[in-house]
Amino acid sequence: MYNRLKELKIVRSFNLLKGNTRTSVLCEPLWGIPYTIYIFYFSLYLMEMGITEQQLGIITAVGFLSNAVFSFFAGSITDFLGRKKTTFIFDLIGWPVSLFLYLISRSMTVFIIATIINNLTKVVAVSWNMMVIEDADSDQRKSAFNLLNIINISLGILTPIAGLVVAKYGVIKGERYFMIFAMLSMTAMVLIRNKGYVETKVGQQILNAQKGVPYKEILKKGMYKDTIKQIFSNKLLMLAMAIQILFNLTIPLGAYNSMYFIPYMTGYLGIDKAASSVLGGVYAGVMLFVFLFITPNTKRKNIHASILTGLFLQTVAFLLITMLPEGILLFAVLAVGIYSFGYGIFIPFFNTLLADISEGRERAGIYSLLNTIVAIFSAIIGSVSGYIYAADPRFIFYLTAFITSLCFIGMVSFIVYDKKHKRVIKA
Repeated sequence: MYNRLKELKIVRSFNLLKGNTRTSVLCEPLWGIPYTIYIFYFSLYLMEMGITEQQLGIITAVGFLSNAVFSFFAGSITDFLGRKKTTFIFDLIGWPVSLFLYLISRSMTVFIIATIINNLTKVVAVSWNMMVIEDADSDQRKSAFNLLNIINISLGILTPIAGLVVAKYGVIKGERYFMIFAMLSMTAMVLIRNKGYVETKVGQQILNAQKGVPYKEILKKGMYKDTIKQIFSNKLLMLAMAIQILFNLTIPLGAYNSMYFIPYMTGYLGIDKAASSVLGGVYAGVMLFVFLFITPNTKRKNIHASILTGLFLQTVAFLLITMLPEGILLFAVLAVGIYSFGYGIFIPFFNTLLADISEGRERAGIYSLLNTIVAIFSAIIGSVSGYIYAADPRFIFYLTAFITSLCFIGMVSFIVYDKKHKRVIKA
């Protein structure tokens, strides 16, 4: 029995992992379980606390603006403090503290403050990614991203349990229970993971080179000067970044985890709030199937095709959502199933692709600059998203479908350019 388990591709994928990459994967459930549970009803919680659709858009916009500021400095902070220390400090503040403020808040002002503090985790979006990928090769990165997705998505199967809690206690009381659990679990994750981490080789080299140099001096030298040079000298990297920027614009709009997805299903389509948790189970179940059986068996030569297929299916799903009949859960399940299948075959391969073509000492700067640009555009979209939703909720999903179709076109351009110049991308 033990030998059979060892032969499973998913087990072999885990056995590939070493050091920081392995630690990251092992600690992920302590973040993934509470996040999956509390985020599902979060937008409904805000609305039941008196936040209007327009105010939801303002909170979203402020969140992305703070995201832009923190993302802009994330690369330099990561290089200055080191990957390990940055991840520890900013995760500890960004999650437990912000969740506590969300828990006690009774006003829009405190919700905004909590959102700004939560976006300190955008600094970790750079440092943690470095911990996962810098001491790993391409195969390990692919395995790590797939396993991280499997963990977080499989935990989504717990969403219907959250629905039972909401059915018994209501959205507000139930969500507060979820946030208390999240605070405790995420604090444990930060402490345990930090004990297992060691600074990456590249990170240590940068720390040694900058030893004794004040942070202010690093800023004066122009922290993105060499990063921008590398980006403009690599057209494939430019195309991949453009796709990443566009795709991330779906997050404040119609993506599954957006502020409008569940309100649309329950408010506009009239699906029962507790029953809507079934959609979370479907999303998790389909994605888990993809990550367990499709991603590990996809050959390298088919990765570009998988990315294109994923973008196409997501576009179809967003358009289908605009045509769903009111109050019928089954059709909503179908739309979510198509969306999650498409997202599942897109995200791990595209993340690996981006990691592979951003090799080098400037990688932290590339991710930081990328996150900054994403945040700025997302803030612009987020600031008007509430008004778009208020005008007609379907417009949110029309716009999201348009964006994913642009990503599809961008990926076609990437493939054409790659083949024309006969460059081999490890993915």
